Amino acid sequence: MYDLDGETAIVTGAAQGFGKAIAELLAEAGANVVLADVQMEKAEDVAAGIRDDGGEAMVVECDVTDVDHTDALVEQTCDRYGSLEVLVNNAGGGGGGTFTDLSPEEWRRVVSLNLDGTFNCSYSAVPKMLEHGNGRIVNISSMAGRNVTLNGNANYTASKWGVIGLSKHLARDLGPDVRANAVCPGGGPDSPMGRGIQAEDVAKTVLYLSTEISSFVTGTLVEVDGGGQLTPSASN
Repeated sequence: MYDLDGETAIVTGAAQGFGKAIAELLAEAGANVVLADVQMEKAEDVAAGIRDDGGEAMVVECDVTDVDHTDALVEQTCDRYGSLEVLVNNAGGGGGGTFTDLSPEEWRRVVSLNLDGTFNCSYSAVPKMLEHGNGRIVNISSMAGRNVTLNGNANYTASKWGVIGLSKHLARDLGPDVRANAVCPGGGPDSPMGRGIQAEDVAKTVLYLSTEISSFVTGTLVEVDGGGQLTPSASN
């Protein structure tokens, strides 16, 4: 049911964390996986592990805040594998503190990475997806995009809200040829599920949204937080 055999997926920020787990699971489902990151050594280790398990993977150094980099990422992907079916916009980051601690430079750094990076990769990938008419974009937002982060700053919250809005516009403007959805991870160990979130929880949701089993799902978001929003003390 979760078959990506012969298809190609780009995963940004794939060197660690959610991105690593996503790349590994998509490869397990049969996809050719392109790991895009600035941490080349870590990304190469992930790709080597995928190959050792019988999968197909390559690494492309990519700063998602630079559209020239994302154009090159898509070009190298299609040169190697011939097409691009799945894009997972996972690269992101944030910082702590409150609004009064936030400088314009730090605002721009996080918004550029989380929101501009998602736009840049989508902008570069969409023309290739429209060529075959079966594209899937999965954007990693956050439960901070549903309310407000307790662990980061306003730049992180604002950018993750923006990712959700961008996902909905992509779905509206590109359907039926491209489906676009957002995933909102969150949830601490005091959630109703009795544990905190794990990278595999996010990866499984991305796999669902990347395959034909979710063929009528677009323009929505999936909260992966163990019901954490039901616990007032949960940190999402």
